[in-house]
Amino acid sequence: MISPRQLASTVILFLIGSSSLFLLGGNADRDAWMSVLVGALAGLLLLSCITLQIQKLEPDRNLIEIFKLYFGRTIGFVFGFIYVIYYSYKCIRNVREFADLSIMFLLPDTPLSMVILIICFISGYAVLGGPSILFRMVEVLLPILITIYIVLFVLLLSAGLIDLGRLMPIFEHGFKPVWAAAIPEIISFPYGEMVLFLMFWRYIAADNYEVVMRITIKGYVFAGSFITLMNIITIASLGQFASWSVVPLLLATTFVELGDSLERIDPLVSLLLFSAVYVKLTAYYLGASIAFSYLFRISLRIAAIPIGIGIYCGSFWFKSYMHQVNVGFERNLKFHFPIFQIVIPIVLLLVMLLRKKVRSKSNSASSTKSVQVEATNEARKESVDVQEAISRQ
Repeated sequence: MISPRQLASTVILFLIGSSSLFLLGGNADRDAWMSVLVGALAGLLLLSCITLQIQKLEPDRNLIEIFKLYFGRTIGFVFGFIYVIYYSYKCIRNVREFADLSIMFLLPDTPLSMVILIICFISGYAVLGGPSILFRMVEVLLPILITIYIVLFVLLLSAGLIDLGRLMPIFEHGFKPVWAAAIPEIISFPYGEMVLFLMFWRYIAADNYEVVMRITIKGYVFAGSFITLMNIITIASLGQFASWSVVPLLLATTFVELGDSLERIDPLVSLLLFSAVYVKLTAYYLGASIAFSYLFRISLRIAAIPIGIGIYCGSFWFKSYMHQVNVGFERNLKFHFPIFQIVIPIVLLLVMLLRKKVRSKSNSASSTKSVQVEATNEARKESVDVQEAISRQ
């Protein structure tokens, strides 16, 4: 089982994930941080009103079981398999991201196929241990990574790179660009990705589901605030160059020079990026494997094998790192991911509420009918007693 503290840690690190690689909401220019804030608030609405409510109605089931229960075996299987593909594709994107960054910054002479294979093996090893292993690992990693982030921010501040004047003027072009950059792109990445936790919430060791909701929302709010702060620091450090950089945070830290003793802190940024991306891709790998095991009624260890093979092979579909980024931001975030994160969950919740309402009405009708039958039987009994008393007289 997973403790509430482990849940909060995983929500935080999962949402931060690869979001530190990019300037989210870059189309809003210096107001990008406002787009992140708007996206976070919209994502919180989606999480609290849709995603968490689905789990609240069926706290002891995961998403695949819920699909089968409310849509029937055949349609439920189809929807479940679609989510296996969705989770696997998200993992593929993160694996390719991890591999390309490793080759760019650490292993320039290593073949891409070998890097991807190593990533899949390391991630697969964690998946074989089940949800408790992943969540326990994240609980240990989170304080270390947050500490490194704080050190980076202090170094940027000490080096005099942060100038809040680069954030001004706010709403220079009005609110429309801020909204356009936030909806639906920033909801889709990273906040809408919380739909993955419909595979994990049932494993939380809590007295009641209200604890799960409260811990999840607290973790979400912390992560949303942290991502917004990262965007502010990135823009305040790089200004207009933030939206042009491949990895803005890495570019910002290259300007840090404190005397002759501290000039390069790139390894710290690389550690942050690789650790966070690894957690995210492993979470998706695990979610896809659990979904696959429930669909085909096999063990998690067996399900992880075909999912891992599919992830490895699918990682070669992208031609390059920029191709992967362009596909994600130009197509997936706008047209594909909202279907899995917003549309299908809303439809599922409506079906669940309608089915619950019908069941409650049928239960109340049957209970009313049983009461009426009992009343009729009592009336008949009284009538028989009266007739017997009259006949005796």
